[in-house]
Amino acid sequence: MGPTVLSRIGLCGVVAAAALALAAPARAQTVSGTVRGAGGPVVGASVWLLELGRTERTGSRGDFRFADVPAGTYRLFVAATGFASAIDTVRVSADGASAALDLVESAVPLRAIVVSAAPTARPSDEGYQPVASESRVEFDNAVGTSFAEKISDLPGVSVRGNGSAPDRPILRGLGDNEVLVLENGLRIGDIATYDPAHATPIDAMGVAQVDVVRGPATVLYGPNTIGGLVNVITNFVPAAGDRPVAGTVALEGNSVSGELSGYSNTVLSGAHSAFRVSAGGLRSGDIRIPSGTYTDPASGAPFALDRIPQSFDHSGEFGLGYAYQGALGSIGIGGNHFETNYGIPGVPPNPDWMTVPPTTSRITQQRSTAELRGLLNAGDGWLRRVKLDASYNDYNHSEFPTAEDSTGVSDPQANHFHKRTLNAELQLEQRPTGRLSGTVGLWTDVEDLTIEGDQPLGPNSTTVGLAAFAYEEYQAAPGTRLQGGIRFDYNRIQTHPYPQSTDSVFQTLSASRLSNAVTASLGAIRQLAPGLTASLSVARSFRAPTVQELFANGLDAASGTYSIGTASLGPETGTGLDASLRGDLGAVTLEVSPYLNYISHFIYGFLRGDTIQGFPVRQFAATDARLYGFEASVDVQPVSTVVLRAAADYVNAQDTKNGVPMPFIPPLKGLLRATWQDRRYEATVEWRLAARQTRLGVGDTPTAGYAVMNVGVGVRLVRGGVVSQIGLHCDNVFDRVYRDNLSVIKDFVPQPGRGFRLDYQLFY
Repeated sequence: MGPTVLSRIGLCGVVAAAALALAAPARAQTVSGTVRGAGGPVVGASVWLLELGRTERTGSRGDFRFADVPAGTYRLFVAATGFASAIDTVRVSADGASAALDLVESAVPLRAIVVSAAPTARPSDEGYQPVASESRVEFDNAVGTSFAEKISDLPGVSVRGNGSAPDRPILRGLGDNEVLVLENGLRIGDIATYDPAHATPIDAMGVAQVDVVRGPATVLYGPNTIGGLVNVITNFVPAAGDRPVAGTVALEGNSVSGELSGYSNTVLSGAHSAFRVSAGGLRSGDIRIPSGTYTDPASGAPFALDRIPQSFDHSGEFGLGYAYQGALGSIGIGGNHFETNYGIPGVPPNPDWMTVPPTTSRITQQRSTAELRGLLNAGDGWLRRVKLDASYNDYNHSEFPTAEDSTGVSDPQANHFHKRTLNAELQLEQRPTGRLSGTVGLWTDVEDLTIEGDQPLGPNSTTVGLAAFAYEEYQAAPGTRLQGGIRFDYNRIQTHPYPQSTDSVFQTLSASRLSNAVTASLGAIRQLAPGLTASLSVARSFRAPTVQELFANGLDAASGTYSIGTASLGPETGTGLDASLRGDLGAVTLEVSPYLNYISHFIYGFLRGDTIQGFPVRQFAATDARLYGFEASVDVQPVSTVVLRAAADYVNAQDTKNGVPMPFIPPLKGLLRATWQDRRYEATVEWRLAARQTRLGVGDTPTAGYAVMNVGVGVRLVRGGVVSQIGLHCDNVFDRVYRDNLSVIKDFVPQPGRGFRLDYQLFY
């Protein structure tokens, strides 16, 4: 039974059950209130009802309202630009509840709410392991175009660059199949981990929030989280709000690539329902670099360049969603279609093509997503809430390597990937019993992959994952919480013979691999003093090898390598230890997070040194790895409108089996930032720093240290209940030539040159 059939059965069953449940009579109340600061109402503040994961934005009088809230105790969290965040507790009874929150002016970055590190949303300083988050405002003001670039200022986060579109986040030196990228907490269903040329099909302009969990997160999210996870929140499924019409508009222009991009999201709300429509697009050309002569490392040929060849990116998307919210909970469905056509940098077409052939390429992607979200408030028994999230993705991916001959330049299609994915998770939240609370759940992921074309990279296959998990918390004492989790995973890969394949191996290959594992986590967090907390967590993690790592046998058109799998590979297992000290000491906030991660049977790709069909061979193998390091940050607020930030992170990664460093590990990095901000204006100057990297693994090359300056100014305008934010930024102010150790193309061309960005955001 394929994913399409499974998705229809599963989604129809859930919709029917939820509709019956929501039709039952029940009572729920309203939580309302006001947010004030500096002697007046605060317009456009974000208000979270944490236990239900719902958020509203304050109106023209600083007012907010949450309807259909079951009786119980909840925490309200409020954050607004130019103010320190605040949190309050409300008890909802038959008469509802109200709250009045007063905010204090502050330029300190907004305290983040993270939805990805525990079953329910909570402030980042309440996590058992290091977490971070960026809101839409922070995200849109950040350097870069891709979502990976825009979170690269967070401690422990780096970017593996390859132009623009294929950029991918690296956490603590790990990426690809060791770091899971999710959308709204669910699998994306792409093939971005197959190759550095493969992009994650998400438009940064449509992102509402990004959560980063550093360190193993296997218990809640399953395999592929040995190094952590990045959860991109796009809110395909709307929520009924307190205003008939609400939404956002975002526009951006960037001179470094000639980028023009825009995104609009509108939610129409009734008494108990919401309808969402969104659309967006991006068009950017080749990325500008400082003019100079750059040498192709493979051929030794020099090229006079002022742009990264074939680094353009064109994309567009459209989405719809509907949700119903009643006394017993909510049910909603959303859909989104995304298309992109982007370039892969390399040697451009040139007159000497016979001896220096072009190595650029082009990739197209189309991804259609249907997402279901349901929340059932179960009543007064041991079961408090039932939550179900599910998505179905239909993903198409085609590659067009550049060819040049006497007739001219062309880009014939080399292959085509078609992947269909069903991912679903059911969570049962227990009502607190004494000091104990928690969640148990079931999880499934079914992937069906077909590969066609003249250069198939691997066999057709079906991968099935099933899991059951429990996540429990215990309030050991005032200011002390303990956490324990356990999960069982079943993973099975089955390849399918494909007689039409152009690769004789895949015409007959029928093989299966089964991997089962038990993973677990333990954590503790303790308040040492007012405003000072410490946490410690240890986790065992697991990852099954992918079909590519096991059975690949073909030319990867986009990267220009010939990939070969190793069928004898077994699963990875990791043991991670994380500690953290967090302080909010008035004018000073700080966080220090050391960590240690051992990975047994770590799977990696390496260049063997030989060629097949004239292309270097990349084969997958396994070794043992040890990674340790730290992340640290401190914010100092000398006056209410000024904050000074310093941050640094470092990772040391060793192949312990062979006694050599692991390749492509980021060097010591730092950030120095000064921000002046009040309720209306903002100005920022920052330096991004990196040490030289000479601790190299197999196939890696050294990079020099660098310091790059970025500056920006912004204004926030309020009219009625509408908020406009305008920002002007200059990235790489001095147009420095510098190279990042993780860049796939660092040996040929440098990082982007100076660029001016103009951002506009409208919240209504």
